[in-house]
Amino acid sequence: MTDEKRFILDKIDTLITKRTSELIKELPDVHEVSDGIIIRFFGEWDNCEDNNIIKYKEIKNISNPDENVLFIYLPKDAAFELKARTYIKCVTCLNGKIEISMKGETIILNDFNKMCLGDNEFEGKALENTYLITTSE
Repeated sequence: MTDEKRFILDKIDTLITKRTSELIKELPDVHEVSDGIIIRFFGEWDNCEDNNIIKYKEIKNISNPDENVLFIYLPKDAAFELKARTYIKCVTCLNGKIEISMKGETIILNDFNKMCLGDNEFEGKALENTYLITTSE
C-alpha cells in the first residue's frame, strides 16, 4: 500500500471514529426498571456531592413548595453516608435493593418498599442498581 493510500485511510478512520463518538454522546442512557418503566435521561441529572456515581433529580412539589422530593439513582455497590441532612424523612425504593443502617440497625429495602427514618443521620449501600424517591415530609 502506498503512503498516499495509507494517509487517506487513516484520515477516513479518524473521521469515522470522531463521528461515532459524537453520535454515541447523543444517545440517552437506558435504564430498565423491573415493571417496564424505562428511564432515558441521565444527561439532565445532578451528581451527588459525596459520590459522583450517584445521580439525582429534584421533583418540585407544586402544592407544597417546602417539601423536598428527590428521585435518586444508585448504581450497584454505591455507598453513601448522610449526616444531619433534614431533607430526607422517608425513602421509597422503586426498583433495586438497598441496605440502610441507622443507630446500629440495618434494614434492606426492596422494590416498592418504603420506610420513614427516625433520624437524619444514616448510611447505606446499593446492593443492586437502585431507584429511590426520598421525601422530607
